Amino acid sequence: MNIYLLGLLLSLVAFFLIGIWAGRRVKDTDDYYVAGRRAPTLLVVGSLIASFLSTGAFLGDTGEVYSGFFMGIVIVGILQATGYIYGAGFFGRYIRRSRASTLPEYFGERFGSLGLRRAASLILIVSVSAYLLSAIQGVSTLISSVTGLDYSLCTVLVWLTFTAFTIYSGSPGVLLTDTVMFLIFLAASLAAVPYIVRAAGGWFSGIAALATQQELPGMLSWAGWSGYLYPDGLSNLLWALTYGVVWALVVSVSPWQTSRYLMARDEHVVLRSSVWSSIGVMGVTTALYFTAAFIRVLDPGLEGSKAVLWAATHVLPTFVGIVMLSGIAAAGISSASTFLSLIGFSAVNDVFPVSGGDDRKKLGRSRLAMLLAGLVILVLAYFNPPQIFVIMYFGGTVIASSWSVVAFGSIWSKKLSRAGALLSMILGFVGCAGSKIAYAAAGITPPVWADSFFVGIVSSLAGAVTGSLLWKVTPEGEEKRRALFVPPASALDEAACRRDRRMWLIYLLFGIAVGLFFVFFYALPYRQAVGSL
Repeated sequence: MNIYLLGLLLSLVAFFLIGIWAGRRVKDTDDYYVAGRRAPTLLVVGSLIASFLSTGAFLGDTGEVYSGFFMGIVIVGILQATGYIYGAGFFGRYIRRSRASTLPEYFGERFGSLGLRRAASLILIVSVSAYLLSAIQGVSTLISSVTGLDYSLCTVLVWLTFTAFTIYSGSPGVLLTDTVMFLIFLAASLAAVPYIVRAAGGWFSGIAALATQQELPGMLSWAGWSGYLYPDGLSNLLWALTYGVVWALVVSVSPWQTSRYLMARDEHVVLRSSVWSSIGVMGVTTALYFTAAFIRVLDPGLEGSKAVLWAATHVLPTFVGIVMLSGIAAAGISSASTFLSLIGFSAVNDVFPVSGGDDRKKLGRSRLAMLLAGLVILVLAYFNPPQIFVIMYFGGTVIASSWSVVAFGSIWSKKLSRAGALLSMILGFVGCAGSKIAYAAAGITPPVWADSFFVGIVSSLAGAVTGSLLWKVTPEGEEKRRALFVPPASALDEAACRRDRRMWLIYLLFGIAVGLFFVFFYALPYRQAVGSL
């Protein structure tokens, strides 16, 4: 048996057993949906990062870096990590106060609208299903590539692994397995860097080789390789800034991120976890992107999405390679379990909500919904070729366009009414998804200003303004908004608040360290290599 296959199979079995063990704690729907609202900082951080850094980051983003779009992806990676900070501060801590079980439930209760609750749920299901598909395809591609097993067989194997423990254990299983998987791929990402850098001739030699290569001229420049996305550097830069903002919004308001805050023990956990998650995502993605770039020095003829897989089996020591592959598989499986649980929870809790009733029946319906949704995604993954990067960016853009205005407006706007919120969410979804489909059907790459995100967010803003002008905010709606600004007693604990403030100092020092790293280990060596220093 292939040693890498054995390592991957053992890791899959371990993830399955951990998830099943965690499921023994589930006693009612509160446990199943939001882990009893008692998750500590470590579990929230682990789940936030693991559910975000799926195979899209390990295979999709790194493939784009390897193929010549280094600085664009780096900019997106840095900006997206900041979304945790303002997402928690301006949205997460307030939805924690609402004590909702799902994000669509929060929107429906906040605006007193069953229609909005259902619309939010359907948008969630569509966007999360796209993410779930990319996660399954990513892990299946990994296992098939390094073991030689048939891709279809790998798809079924991966699906069975995460579906079984997710359906059984719900949020407790997802939180625990996410955290274990996060620790694995964090260790793998950091451990792989020195080996690959050494193989590329050292850090500064590798930067010089990339800066002066002829295959992809300008790969490391701020403009990127001119043949990658747009022919001019300014358009490439604007694309990167745009999608950096898009993914920061995804981190701030998406259901697979902010639903973790509903599980937090208190608001202090929400705030602290946002800082550690931002640090973790920024650190892991930076390590990954530089690793992918250095792999190009070692072999410039690889398929982009498989560059990291090649390095794991051809450059890294066997044990480190197994850990790396297990970490990538863990990233995909952890995200898949999160996405599947969100679909099941929301389908039962929000599309056809039933107040009261037997908890056992509700648990049964949620598990059945997960199984049915999982079977549909399995069929799509089985019969369609992997498009990890494309699918991932579709799901993220749709949720950012359709949810952002309503999410932040539900907290901070005194004028956003029930009708405005509903129109905003529907038009944002239709504008973004519709334009993406139209662009794909026509086979065109739109100018940056006409990107699907801008079409969606402008449509969402138009819907919010129009609906709120035609139908005003009701006194009940304003009262619900004001209630979100009443902090619980635990949020006012002075000792806990002092610890929160210390986290901002840590984040400041980390930001300075990141800036210095890019100056001394990227900018100056690059300029020296191209003779402009």
